[in-house]
Amino acid sequence: MRTAKTDHRERMVRAEILWPILMFLQKRYGFNSDLFLSARGLDMRTLQGKETQVNARYLSELYDEATRFTGDPNLSFKLGEWANPHSLGVFGYLLLHSHDINEALQKLCRYYPLIGRSLKPLLDETQNRYKLSFMFSHAGELIALGKYQSEIHLSAALSLINKIASEKITPEYATFRHSQPDDLSEYRRVFGNKLYFDETENALIFSKEALAIKTLYENPSLLQMFEKEAETYLGMEISGGFKEEISGLILICAGELDFSLETVALKAKMHPRLLQKRLKAEGSNHTQLLKEVRKKLSARYLREKIDISTVAVYLGYSEPSAFIRAFKQWYGMTPGEWTASQSGQSR
Repeated sequence: MRTAKTDHRERMVRAEILWPILMFLQKRYGFNSDLFLSARGLDMRTLQGKETQVNARYLSELYDEATRFTGDPNLSFKLGEWANPHSLGVFGYLLLHSHDINEALQKLCRYYPLIGRSLKPLLDETQNRYKLSFMFSHAGELIALGKYQSEIHLSAALSLINKIASEKITPEYATFRHSQPDDLSEYRRVFGNKLYFDETENALIFSKEALAIKTLYENPSLLQMFEKEAETYLGMEISGGFKEEISGLILICAGELDFSLETVALKAKMHPRLLQKRLKAEGSNHTQLLKEVRKKLSARYLREKIDISTVAVYLGYSEPSAFIRAFKQWYGMTPGEWTASQSGQSR
């Protein structure tokens, strides 16, 4: 696989890249996303198509317009630092419960398709250091990020790292493909003082000692559980149909404790009514899929020896009694009886 040097103005990228940026700008600053899209013959529904492609230059145009609208020349860093593991579902929980930052970044690279398929993070070991970089994956090629994209994604990665690390982590140095800007104050605030521009790649370089720092929320049991869910969803994305894809998104929502139709539809990048319509065409609906996912997760959580009250919370029930009633309908026995039966079978 080679690195392409295609002019970004001639490239097409997945519309999903635009979606989270527009949502952030709209919610945080009141940016008129509809106006921006309509000027380019697009609308929110168009962006919801899984294979929809848009001209890559729209990204730069969006950053330029949003910067003028907000009056903030450092808007890309705000976008990056908005990243929070608690809002990223199963993907975020994989980072949270990793043993150390090195493992968290390994998980980030492995499971990034859970939140976006166009961007590819790369973690390389170089002598006594690690290098984290991001590339666009397009038509079998890896394409370098532009100025705005590199600022957003590198600052987002560093923000995620420092929200889970037991002590502050600063890269040894950072490299950028674009030329040095006049004002470096924001770069120094985010990445530290060692900055190199007009380089061959956009990357953060960390010492091995920095990535050996433990996470605040290390939990091997939960990590294993969420990794199973992540692998399940990746498999569904590759081989399953629409119904299976939505089941996978509901699994991801388990990490956020929000199984609502609206949240699942947002992750699917489509209107809730359209989601329900497509599920109906496959003989299903959101409620039915949620029931199936809860049933499967309940057994898995109980096998992990998680107490009934906590399982009820994980599955989105307001009271343990509601979960117990549902479990009895699924398995013909209470969670306690089911757990006892499983213990008996294992002897």
